[in-house]
Amino acid sequence: MARIGITGATGFVGGALVPRLLRQGHDLLLLDDRSGPVRVEPEGATALDLDFASDTALRVLSNADVILHLGAVSGVMVCARDPEGSARRNVEGTRRLYAMCRERKIPAAFASSLSVVGAPDRFPIGEDTPARPTHEYARQKAAGEALTRELSDLGDVPTAVLRQSNIYGGYEASGRWITKSNVLELFARQAARGVLEVNAPGTQRRDFVHLDDVLSHWEATVDFLRRPSTPAAASVFNVASGETRSVRELAELVARAYAKAHPDRAPLRIEVVPNPRGGIELVEPDFETARAMTERLLGVKILHHLPDEIPRILDLAGLGARAPGAA
Repeated sequence: MARIGITGATGFVGGALVPRLLRQGHDLLLLDDRSGPVRVEPEGATALDLDFASDTALRVLSNADVILHLGAVSGVMVCARDPEGSARRNVEGTRRLYAMCRERKIPAAFASSLSVVGAPDRFPIGEDTPARPTHEYARQKAAGEALTRELSDLGDVPTAVLRQSNIYGGYEASGRWITKSNVLELFARQAARGVLEVNAPGTQRRDFVHLDDVLSHWEATVDFLRRPSTPAAASVFNVASGETRSVRELAELVARAYAKAHPDRAPLRIEVVPNPRGGIELVEPDFETARAMTERLLGVKILHHLPDEIPRILDLAGLGARAPGAA
């Protein structure tokens, strides 16, 4: 078992990952300054209320065997509104954390985003697709990736970059159902009003990956970084399903699942509306992801698929076949 340091431990991914690692018997060093929109307090452990780059936090984390760096100011619009403030946390804070890791020879895994690739020259997007960010959030994630590579180069330790795609799904914690704000959750709420609003043009394709599959990647990364045979280099993993859908296709899947659950009700309408992130979002009809190297090195397969999961999302929103009054 390992002593694992986790930044951002009470966030959306951290809050789901911590119980799984505790059940496996790991000793966890948990930190979070609770500045994010999701706060999930761990049961059976304590998350210290600390900025991960503070002196106290670095002293705590210096005893770790491996660090999972999930802490960040996250979100495209958040970073666009405050680029300097978010960069101080995301880039300079990470630089300070990694300076300690380099000194203590601690392997680290960095929570990145598939958005770092921007508008790539070719598809599918593989683990070797270079970072070419097109907006502030992606630029800060790309800077974090560069610092992670530098930690391997200068610290002579293995590191990992986990490029996470669009995460869906949720979990129960302290009597609450915890989800991440995304287009699937938005459609589930809109279904109650009978209209699904698709941001223009609607043809933009995305890779959607279930939270449970994301957690499996993080668990496997811990083992990968602690494996004696793992080289002192930075490995990039695509935490993606490899299954892409346009936003319009996603709306149609939701509409079909709703119609199956409620054959006696009017079908959902799908309307294309102005896109508040126009000019930022990648609109690429050939968008596709690949994960062959990720599966080979981590041994993780994708187990959850959108057509199977959408009915459950509607159920949880009170709009599925198991909802009160459903046919």
